[in-house]
Amino acid sequence: MKKIFFIIALLFIWPASFGCFIMFLTDGHHILVGNHEDWYARDAEITFIPANGKKMGMLYFDFASEKTAQGGMNTAGLFFDGTRTPNAPYPGNDTKKNCHCYIWTKILEDCKNVEEAVQYLQTYQVPELEDIHIMFADRQGHSAIVGVYNSELQVHLRKGNYQLLTNFNPSNPSYGGEPFCTRYAAADSMLHRDSAASVENIQKIFTKTNQEDLTIYSNIYDLSAGEVYIYSLYSRKDFTNKIKMNLASELKKGRHNILLTSLFKPTKPITKK
Repeated sequence: MKKIFFIIALLFIWPASFGCFIMFLTDGHHILVGNHEDWYARDAEITFIPANGKKMGMLYFDFASEKTAQGGMNTAGLFFDGTRTPNAPYPGNDTKKNCHCYIWTKILEDCKNVEEAVQYLQTYQVPELEDIHIMFADRQGHSAIVGVYNSELQVHLRKGNYQLLTNFNPSNPSYGGEPFCTRYAAADSMLHRDSAASVENIQKIFTKTNQEDLTIYSNIYDLSAGEVYIYSLYSRKDFTNKIKMNLASELKKGRHNILLTSLFKPTKPITKK
């Protein structure tokens, strides 16, 4: 999920390809979320924050130069991440309460499941919802996409055993003149043929949905196990080179950050933008 004030400038750099990709998969036993983070920064990191009182522990991905959570998971098994979508005015947002917080980490601190997370967005002001859609998923196997259309907050509950989110408005894919999303179509076609909730299946889909140098990192969350797989930043063709981290184990080390570039050896120089 991106800082909104950068979007206009970046549209001039990557007018047709800007955006991220998120997919949820479950077979009733395994609960997985795959994500491509597409952005301009090259200092991606993973941050671990232990529980504190009633606040749950969490991990989230951000950029060292920005320090704002882009997506993450908490110790209850709740996940969030988001993608840019065409601007949709949300006038009712102004009548809601101001949480005086960074809402996404606040949700990870306080919420245990999708229902509670959605309730937060229905209660508090979230100005960025005019420009993004958010996917929530939880350890119980629920998922939902939340965003704005026709001036109202829309909640899209999953139908079937998978859910996808890219850069068009799910309420109206043609809204805002958004072009046909080939990444969404590729993933949807592959999942129609094989919707196995496995790391290997998501890896296959990753090879058809990444945007090469624009994809800064890719990861898979195993919400049942409280684990995250992080994929090499240096190869957009090989999605077998990965590192697995366990949230509970990492939180025992206290609060800490890990630059993703430190996890993998480069096979070629990183392209600078």
